[in-house]
Amino acid sequence: MSRKNSVAIMTVISAFLFCAMIAAASLSPLSETGGAANQFNSVGMWSAIGMVLVLYFIPFLIYMLGVDAMRYVMAVLCAFGLLIHLSTAGFILLFGLFGENLLSEVIFVIGVCLAAAAVNVIWFVAAFRSDSKKAALF
Repeated sequence: MSRKNSVAIMTVISAFLFCAMIAAASLSPLSETGGAANQFNSVGMWSAIGMVLVLYFIPFLIYMLGVDAMRYVMAVLCAFGLLIHLSTAGFILLFGLFGENLLSEVIFVIGVCLAAAAVNVIWFVAAFRSDSKKAALF
C-alpha cells in the first residue's frame, strides 16, 4: 500500500473518531456540565462536527491533489488532535472518578478518545516511515 493511501485511510478513521468523540460526549453526562456543553443532536454538536470535518477535509484534499508538503501541516494538526484526545481522556477520567457521575457513565467517551489517540499515532507512522522500512514490512 502506498504512503498516500495509508495516510488517507488513517486520516478518514481519525476524522470519524474525532466526530464520534463529540457525539459520545454529547450523549454522556458531560453534556450537562455547563452552558457551553453540547447536547446530542443540537446545533452546537453539529457545528462542532462540521468544523472538525472542515479542518480535516481542506488539508486532506490538498494532500490528495499531490502537494506532499501538506503532510507536514497535517502532522501539526494531528499532534493537536493527539493532545486534545489525551487531555480529554484524562479530564474525563478525573471527572468520572471525582465528580458526581460514575466512571461507568463516561467510560465509552474515554475509550473513543484513547482509540482516536492511537489512530493519530498510527497516522504518524504511516505518514513518516521510510520507504526502506515500508518495503520490508509489506
